[in-house]
Formats: sequence, C-alpha cells, structure tokens
Amino acid sequence: MASSPLALHAQDTTAAQTRAQRVLSHFDIGVSGIAFFTKDVSGTVASSSYGKNYNFTQSASSAAGVIATIRGQKSPWKGFEVNYGYGRTTESYTCCNVSSTTGAYIGPFQSQATASEYTAGYLVRPDTKIFGFQPYVAVGAGVYEFKPTLNGGQGLQTQARAAYYYSVGAEDMISPSFGIRAGFRQLYYKAPDFGQNYLKITKTTFTSEPMVGVFYHF
Repeated sequence: MASSPLALHAQDTTAAQTRAQRVLSHFDIGVSGIAFFTKDVSGTVASSSYGKNYNFTQSASSAAGVIATIRGQKSPWKGFEVNYGYGRTTESYTCCNVSSTTGAYIGPFQSQATASEYTAGYLVRPDTKIFGFQPYVAVGAGVYEFKPTLNGGQGLQTQARAAYYYSVGAEDMISPSFGIRAGFRQLYYKAPDFGQNYLKITKTTFTSEPMVGVFYHF
C-alpha cells in the first residue's frame, strides 16, 4: 500500500530532526564569571610627541567580567571553541602624563576602558576523568579590543590587539543537559596604547583569568 504525501512529509521531517539532534549533540554553550589580573609592564616610550624619551610603568586594575563559550567536539582529541569575553578595566600610567607645551611630567594618568575578547581555539577533552571531572585544554587566538569609556576614557580611541590564549580546567554534568565548569585562562597581547605615541612602549603583557560557570549540552 502506497504512503500518502502527508505521511511521507512527516517521515522526512522526523528524519531531519533526528539528524539535527545528532549534530547538536556535539555542541554545548556556556557562560562563566571570570576575574582579571594583568601583569604590569615597564618600558621607554618608542616615539615621543614631546621631543624626548621617558620611562613609565603601565598597570591594569583587577576586575571581574564574564565569558560566553560555544564548543563543538567530534572526538576527545578533535574539538573547537569560540569565545566572547567582556570586562572593564582601568589602565594606569605612572609616568606619562606630560604637558604638551613644556614636556614636564604633571602626574599619574588613567584611562577606563571596556575589554572585549573575540577568540577561537582548538579544544581537547581527554576521554579520562580525574576525581570524577572531565578535564579539558584549549589553545587559540583572536582579538582583544579596548574601548575607552565615555566619561573615564580621557577621549582616547578604541584599539584592538592580536591576542593568544590557553585554557585548562574541568567540568561535570549535573543533569542530562546542564553541567558546571571551572578553569584558568591566560591571554597574551601587547599592552594597549590607544594609538597614542606618548603611551607606546610595545611591551607584551598577559591577563590571568580564573573562571567558574555553567553550560548547556544539546
């Protein structure tokens, strides 16, 4: 007996949903709270707008933020992740607030900025649990963007830096769909100078980010 077009359509729809579910079963999406701790850097201004070079130290305030991650895993040794991170920081320069007329040092200089991370990386989840938790390791690269705030940004311009990172941690499912995740990340990039010659020392720094959060597995 021949099947009706409606029945055939229902069968095709069911099959398509099954294929979609199989694909989605390799993915999860998570959100974590993170803390920021950035290494201080010191150096000599490479190109001074005031006719002379000078040394200063650049530091960033400790802060809290959030990171959202989408992960796909084909096998324990073949996976990827895409990250978006957000936080706010204050960049402090201890010896660079220089008078444009006299070249004299006139005090500490600070700029508030939002820091947005756009990265992607290679992900490994070994098929072995440690103390009941699934370990993971990721390495990748992308862009770290600094955008001075409207009121505290000193009128500086937005700047994006190439960034490289690694991440290690562990996770565990607490239900068929939801899990918890904790880890540690480090992000490497050139300290921001916001396109200003009087802040330019071209030194690489890194931000350490302990993190904890939850994820949903499709």
